[in-house]
Amino acid sequence: MRSPELKEFYKQLSELNNHFSHYIFVWEQFHIDNKETIEKNKTELTTSIYTKNRNAHQFRVKLENLENANNETNSFILRSLYVLAYSQFEIYIRELYEFCRKTNDKLPNLKVKERVPDKIFEHLEINSTNEFEPQELQTFDYLRLRRNRIVHSGDKSTGDLAELKRQKGNSLNNFWDDILKKGLVGLDFKSENVTYFEKKEIFDVINIYRKLIKKTDQVILQKIGRNKIIENQKTEFIKTNKSSFKGWGEKRTNKKFINYCRLKFDLILKIDEYENIKVI
Repeated sequence: MRSPELKEFYKQLSELNNHFSHYIFVWEQFHIDNKETIEKNKTELTTSIYTKNRNAHQFRVKLENLENANNETNSFILRSLYVLAYSQFEIYIRELYEFCRKTNDKLPNLKVKERVPDKIFEHLEINSTNEFEPQELQTFDYLRLRRNRIVHSGDKSTGDLAELKRQKGNSLNNFWDDILKKGLVGLDFKSENVTYFEKKEIFDVINIYRKLIKKTDQVILQKIGRNKIIENQKTEFIKTNKSSFKGWGEKRTNKKFINYCRLKFDLILKIDEYENIKVI
């Protein structure tokens, strides 16, 4: 099983990855194609060399400064991608919790400022220390604390983040170096400068999210239970398609519901589940 929220989260991560890959490809090709031009015209402005570029006047710099300007842009994009990835994680985990509330009306509302995933685990009565490795829980903290530091414009680790790096940095590096298929290629959990990124580092962050959130999704769905998920999907399916049941007939309607569960939750109904959950 996997939630539709996880599928959407993966989609958003892939888009971030693809857009950044496109940017670094375009810049690298520009550098290759214009290396000779830049060498011969170092003190010339972009506006005088790239006269056919309609945006030249919005980026008026000497050609010898293009590399530095690109480095600054690259750093800004990487910081933004990190913050965006964390935002997508928060959207995912909060939307999944809202689904949980649909299956259990006793679950409380999640307040905007409540820390995730900690508070969600607490509300769902998930014993996170039993379900996750210590390094996985520490990674949640790292991702959140580093995001906060970037947003609040601090270059160096302080407070909880500095303590986490000092005490757990080596352990986190070793853990993820073993877990990730290609190991860590850029991210160093011990690094002091939290706002500076290498391009390979953001790929590590994306791959860590993929691993960590896949497990989180499984833990939460297991806590909800197959039966409640199937019952919820039956209710949603009936609400959306009831007017079509007569035209479809019993056999086709129930077959469509089986496919509905498979597409939404990658949930394959067992024979006994199918017999007990027929829509009509």
